[in-house]
Formats: sequence, structure tokens, C-alpha cells
Amino acid sequence: MNSSNVVLLGLDGLDWVEIEPWVEDGTLSNIQDICQEGMATNLNSTHPPWTPCAWPSFLSGRNPGEHGVFDFFTREGYNKRLIKRPEIDASYLYETADAIGQTPVIINYPVTHPTPELNNGAIIPGYLAHEDVAFYPEHLQDEYEAEYGTYVIYPEYGTDAVKGYVEVAQHRRDMAQFLNERYDWDLMAVQFQVTDSIFHDLDDREQIREVLENVDEFVGDIIELGGEDPLVLIASDHGMGDYEWTFYVNSWLAENGYCETTTGEEQYFRQAKDELKGESGEKEPSGIVSAVGTAASALSAVGLSPRRIHQGLGAVGLDKTVERLLPEDALVAAQNQVVDHENSVAYQLLFNSLGIHLNVEGREPNGQVAPKEYDDVRKELMEKLSQVRDPDGNLVFDDVLPREAVYEGKHLEDAPDIVLVPRDYQYDVSGSIVDTFRRNPHKNHKPEGILISNRDLDIDPETGASIYDIAPTVAAALGLPVDSETDGEVLGPFETDERVDWDDLAREYREVSDSESGPTDDVEDRLADLGYME
Repeated sequence: MNSSNVVLLGLDGLDWVEIEPWVEDGTLSNIQDICQEGMATNLNSTHPPWTPCAWPSFLSGRNPGEHGVFDFFTREGYNKRLIKRPEIDASYLYETADAIGQTPVIINYPVTHPTPELNNGAIIPGYLAHEDVAFYPEHLQDEYEAEYGTYVIYPEYGTDAVKGYVEVAQHRRDMAQFLNERYDWDLMAVQFQVTDSIFHDLDDREQIREVLENVDEFVGDIIELGGEDPLVLIASDHGMGDYEWTFYVNSWLAENGYCETTTGEEQYFRQAKDELKGESGEKEPSGIVSAVGTAASALSAVGLSPRRIHQGLGAVGLDKTVERLLPEDALVAAQNQVVDHENSVAYQLLFNSLGIHLNVEGREPNGQVAPKEYDDVRKELMEKLSQVRDPDGNLVFDDVLPREAVYEGKHLEDAPDIVLVPRDYQYDVSGSIVDTFRRNPHKNHKPEGILISNRDLDIDPETGASIYDIAPTVAAALGLPVDSETDGEVLGPFETDERVDWDDLAREYREVSDSESGPTDDVEDRLADLGYME
């Protein structure tokens, strides 16, 4: 059983706990209709359940150990750089569809830049791309903007947050309608990033509801473009829910003798919100930030450990005042220490990888752990981390695992050596050198997202589906060969015996020149604003 066309909608970060009341009361009426027509279940994400590794798994059907991305950044020795499409070592669903002769239109999916030259379809890049990233074909941008106005990837910061988010979401719907007029498509895949960002950015549930109600309307409009009987899949890459703490793992590693620190540039927070559209210009520090910086320097001068400076601000009456007014700036001013990777035994190198790297001789530029000591050092550190408790006396981690217990594939060696699974996902695990714990109630990612379809996909409600199942299921529905290297399975009534390594079909789509140039500060600023780079 194959569908004539597929509408694949990505709603980043949605969680049943957060949205179910609005689905049940009809606020999200189009999502409600699809649930009632077909099925709804959980969708299990990657580990970690972050956007930059989850969406590539969604589009490829392969786990991070295969595609090679575990965070917003990829590493080269001790250095990091923001990921782009060439860092994803796996062929995407839409590239395979295009190679077979079908027509995909792809709108706003993360890590789809720089775009390959499709033979038949179109790509409008999304999250992690610069605001001025090129479309494919490039002429589409001028044509779209002549009719609908400037296409934007990211919302503007301003006084009316709801309006900003809704306008960005509307561009996704408008782009879908625009491309629908120009392409006889087989696959229309549209992603809404704002459904994640609002939970990071907004505290008012009524504002969140208003944004989601508008997104639901746009979802309905896009589904209508599929004609009489499209296959509709609506999925989120991970869930969203309450966190209580930030655990500064590199501070803990330093306190326990595994990690060395040194004075360096502030790495983990960016304040240049006036540069979020790629504009340049220096900002003068605010008076309150200057005051905190002066206090931090004074505390350091009298011998207070740098990783205790933030805690020490309380002694001079600045911590609560500044955290209430400008928490990011307060922490930036307090943090004048960074990890000395070359002289450390272990560290969390990537911002949100939920993992520890060991500094291994022969593998890292200045390794400190002899290969023959690797297993013993890793085991010792895993045992200690598994016993870490927060200030309330609760264990921080449900599991502390070797990487081979979580990942498999040709990029296993790129994964963190130790994988951290926070208890009930109530803890951010930060690489900043501040203090070991900070009570920090907020919303962040959970490992179970949502999956909705207008067809019965025959999924066990106890286990849900896997994010790796989406690509092979859509491939089978379109009549494409299923990737022989997939970590997922075909859901529902779509049957195919044809299995082919997608890289054999579509590898050349990844051999694109990187047309993007210049610093990635504007994109990193956006990540910092949403709390991803603490």
C-alpha cells in the first residue's frame, strides 16, 4: 500500500504533557482531527534529545553513531564549530527521493544547509543556518519575497513576542503554498521551530497557547495542499518539560581532580542580541554587568576559586539582584575561567552533548590518559558520576553509561566516552565553570516527543515509535527503497522488500560546496538566548 503523496510536518519540541489539554478541548483543532482520524503516540528521540542530532536522525533514519553528530557543535581536537549539512554523514530522505526521480519540497528543517542541487525539488533551509542562507533553487527567494515579504528563519526580539513567533510560523505556511503552486510534489516536508522556542522563551501559558493555536491553523492549511487523501505524519523531534537544576559538570570534574581550568575568554554565553540578524557593532557593558565584573575580579584577587565566584557574589549582595535582572550577564561576568583541555583528564567538551570526553593519548592533541588506563579511568569516573547528588540529596543521573551502550556505527569514536542520562531529565548538564549546582526552574527537552498520523500505523502504545522509524516509513509510503543501513523500521501498512544503502543512491547530494562564510556568532547568540549554551 503506497500513498500518492506525503505531508510530513515537524513540530519541534512538542510534548503530550504540554499540549494534550489543548488537543482535547479543540484549541488545536487540526491536530485533534488527525488524532481522531488515525492515531497518536509517543516518539522516542535520540540521546541526547537535542535538535541538531535528532532532526538528522529523523531525516536519515540513522542513530548519531552512524551520522556523527551529538550536539550543536562538532569537534576537531579541542576546538568546536557549529554543524552544517556536510557534518551529517548520512543521506537524507528527500535526497534519496530526488535521486529516484520524485519531487520533494523541504521547508525549514534544521541542518539542511548549505543546500545540494536537487534535480526535481526545492529546499528552504532552517535552524542553524544564517538568516541570509541561500535557497535551492536560488531564484525562489526573490520570487517568494516579491509576493509574501521577507522570508525569515528566526523571530525578531521585541515587545510583542507572540506576534514575532506567529509571523515566523506563517512564513512556513506561506512558503508551502508558494511551492505548491510551482511543484507537482511527492513529499512536502515542513518544520516549525517556534513550537520549541516558545517553551524556552515564554513563561506565560496563554502566550504559548496563542502561538500554538496559530501554528495549528497553519498545519491545517498545509495538509489541505495534499489533496484528497495524502498520508499525513506530524512529529516532534523530542519532548518538552520541567527542569529544576543546572549541574555544571566541568566544575564538578575540576573539584574532583579530573579537569584543569585556566583564565580565558567567556565562551558559554553571548550577549550580542543586536547582532542576531548578522549586524555588527560593539556594545558597551551595562552598569550592572560592570559592577558584577568588578566584584568578580576582587573576589578572584583575594584567592577565591574562580568556579566559586558566582557563589561568592552573594557575599557582596549582587547575585540575586543581578540574576533576577540579567541572569546571563551575571553569569558571564562571574565566569572568568574555562577548561584547560590540554592538561585535563576529562571534560564535557560540547555544550549539550550530555557526555564526558577523556583526554586520551594518541587520540587527542595533548592526551593525558594512556590507552592502557582508559578502561580503568572511565570506570572510576562513571562510578563517581553515578553517585553525584544535588543539594536536595537526590541523585542527578538515572544512568551513567559507556558510549558503546548507547551508540553504534562508524562514528562511535566521535561520541563522548561517557554518556550521561539525567534523572527524569530534570537537570541541564552545563560545561561552564561557575559553581557545581544552580537551582534553575525552566523548560527543556525530554526524550519522548509526539507522533500523529491520519493512518493507523499499528504502534504498540506502551513503547511508542522511534525517531529512526520516520524516514523508512515515509520512504516505503512513497514507494522508495528503504535504507539498508537504517536503525528504524517501517511502520503501518506500507510494505516493501527493496533495501538499498541510501548513500549509494544519494551520496553526491552531500558533496556540496560550503557557500556560507563568516562567523557563526549570530546563530550562536540565538542558541544562547534559548539556554543551549550555558
